[in-house]
Amino acid sequence: MNMRSLAFVIAVGAVIQSGVAVSAQAVSDWGHILWFETGWAVDSMSVMLDVPQVDPTDATGAKCPITNAGYALDPQDPGLKAHEAAIMGAYFAGKRVRIRADGCVFQKPRIIAVAVQD
Repeated sequence: MNMRSLAFVIAVGAVIQSGVAVSAQAVSDWGHILWFETGWAVDSMSVMLDVPQVDPTDATGAKCPITNAGYALDPQDPGLKAHEAAIMGAYFAGKRVRIRADGCVFQKPRIIAVAVQD
């Protein structure tokens, strides 16, 4: 094992042993977008799929409060415009998507990635 790998393993072990909670990502099944809604006085979007919603845990280990109304984009995330474009493109083209969520925003699972499939 090289020094870089060893340092990574030690750092991860330290976080685990310290009791610091780390958020856990969740990935949805492939599904079609039922609807999307643009933001609430901010540049954001909410989206609902036709497959069961997955709910990641936040940094405290808690689940998102809203568990049955889809996913949301955080207006502060650097990938916001790309995620919006992927969601709208997939919706209008009838393509399937898979959502990767991490933590919560607007009390919903926070979208951090959108995959589009034919």
